[in-house]
Amino acid sequence: MRVLWYGHNVQLRAERPYQLASLLIRLDGRASTPLHEQIFDAIRSRILAGVLARGVALPSSRQLAAELGVARSTVLQAFDALAAEGYIVTQAASATRVAPALPDDLEVGARGSPAATSPIRLSKIARSLRAIPAGTPRLGGAPRAFRPGLPALDLFPATAWARISARCHARASTSLLDGGDPAGDLALRKAIAAHVSAARGVRCEPAQVFVTSGTQHAFDEILRLVIDPGDAVWIENPGYLGARRAVLAAGGRPVPIPVDDAGLDVDTGIARCPRARAVLLSPSHHYPLGVTLSLPRRMALLRWARRANAIVIEDDYDSEFRHHGRPLTALQGLDDAGRTVYVGTFSKTLFPGLRIGFLIAPLALVDAIAATRTGPPAPALEQATLAAFIENGDFARHVRRMRVAYRERGEALLDALTAECSGVLDPRPSATGMQLWAALSSPSSDRAVRDAAAQHGIELAAVSDYYVGRARGNGLVFGFGGVRPAALRAGVKQLAAVLDR
Repeated sequence: MRVLWYGHNVQLRAERPYQLASLLIRLDGRASTPLHEQIFDAIRSRILAGVLARGVALPSSRQLAAELGVARSTVLQAFDALAAEGYIVTQAASATRVAPALPDDLEVGARGSPAATSPIRLSKIARSLRAIPAGTPRLGGAPRAFRPGLPALDLFPATAWARISARCHARASTSLLDGGDPAGDLALRKAIAAHVSAARGVRCEPAQVFVTSGTQHAFDEILRLVIDPGDAVWIENPGYLGARRAVLAAGGRPVPIPVDDAGLDVDTGIARCPRARAVLLSPSHHYPLGVTLSLPRRMALLRWARRANAIVIEDDYDSEFRHHGRPLTALQGLDDAGRTVYVGTFSKTLFPGLRIGFLIAPLALVDAIAATRTGPPAPALEQATLAAFIENGDFARHVRRMRVAYRERGEALLDALTAECSGVLDPRPSATGMQLWAALSSPSSDRAVRDAAAQHGIELAAVSDYYVGRARGNGLVFGFGGVRPAALRAGVKQLAAVLDR
């Protein structure tokens, strides 16, 4: 156990312009509770006990991290959670202070009497979820540089979609109007099975396909079935924030496994947590680094899953958009032991508002998923429209067109970054998908650059947000799918000005 005692147990009056030099914190490095939660609980309890008076200035995150011997991001996670629940207030260029009014105070009514209701304390799972970084700031409005994950909405064949949708509505059967099959529209499941078999090398029958309301729904559904509270689940580090949220929401224990140029480090995962119940990864196109899991590691991962009786959840979110050559075969297609759940989404290939995805379950899980579903996963008429869109070839034509467009947009962004930001950003080309990342070679924090860019209407993601614990990367994630080349070049010029300042 690591026990750290700092400072004095002194109550300070809020009006004194004094900043605490340190805090009285006790951390247990062997506990199952994450360190950022331990810091949250310790500071919150001292605030509620009056040890830390309202308005008093706390030590800086950098100072507290040094005193506790933890990463600064760990302290920032705790501070973010405390601020989100109203216990502290943070302001730019100013000390972090205990809030003048606490969320646990009883509200006083018009006649001065306490209100009948009391505040509701969030669960540990909810607090853990709130502490996860938000990722890219969404500034609203039309697609702008460089919003990650946004497809080319300007190139979507809206006329063809509207024509098919009108026909499906006009010919809607009673079963469609009633809501449809809880597993998903049968025509859509057949179309998905045929498509992924041909395009991604997935081995499946329509009975293994279950329609979902998106990727997150698929993660939640599978994790709910295969893990118990406290079970370990490998996640990529850095990795997609939605994967971490899904594991926490299911009560699992995320185990971060490092990612390098060959993808998830399977040997490290086995050494760190050989009995994990599941692994959630994006082998064909990692987010945010864009790397691909090598064939030796793919085979090693499948061998481990077979030995450990673990489930592999394959997030194949946009790997069809291979810029050169044929898309790589899905991991599921290599799995002879039936341990892999394949997850796909149409939010990236078509448009986010569609909210339709799917999972392809191993035969051993089909009955369990069917028995635990409670209703249709997405509007039945939208499913019927999508099924017809795939069956008549519109979907395949759209994907082919997007491959050309995304290659053009990716190259335009890469050229602009090289020309305008050389010496500050080191862009890493991406062979797949709709985003790339660039290492930040200046000493500036990627989060500081992200926030400064947002003040000028530029949406970027900070690579450090995608790490669990101490970040080992400092860079920016650029989405290029939803923005035309001219707008990408203009956005890079704006970013270069921000970096100069």
